[in-house]
Amino acid sequence: MKTIVHCSTMHLPFLGHMLQYQYSPKAVCICCVEAETGKPLAGVIYDAYNGAIVMAHIWVEDLFTPSRDWIAAIFDYPFNQLGVKKIIGQVNSSNAEAIKLDEHFGFELECEVKEFYETGASLLVYSMNRSQCRVLNSPLWAKVIERVSRA
Repeated sequence: MKTIVHCSTMHLPFLGHMLQYQYSPKAVCICCVEAETGKPLAGVIYDAYNGAIVMAHIWVEDLFTPSRDWIAAIFDYPFNQLGVKKIIGQVNSSNAEAIKLDEHFGFELECEVKEFYETGASLLVYSMNRSQCRVLNSPLWAKVIERVSRA
């Protein structure tokens, strides 16, 4: 069984390590964890919130491990609870799985910073506004979103 840990700071060090991301003191996260062990299966760090945008850094152990509730929660929180206009995500151009996941959720490539990493890979900056979010705008997800937003 999987459970969601909302806006926890307890999992920030683990997620920061897995994402190789140095988060700020104001960062929060939402994790999907194994209910029995508390082992993180997926997580998102929200950082750099300024009222209009929030940066989202998503980590999943395996594309099939996160729960539907977690997926709904990671979009419900920034758009419905924080009220942001846009979510920003940064992806290494050599990370094909992350690119595929972001685009599947509705993120669109906004810009590319060439040769950003030591390997020569680019930094891809993705963004999504609420109308682009496939999870929040899909009738297939409506019941999950309703359950998550009441939690």
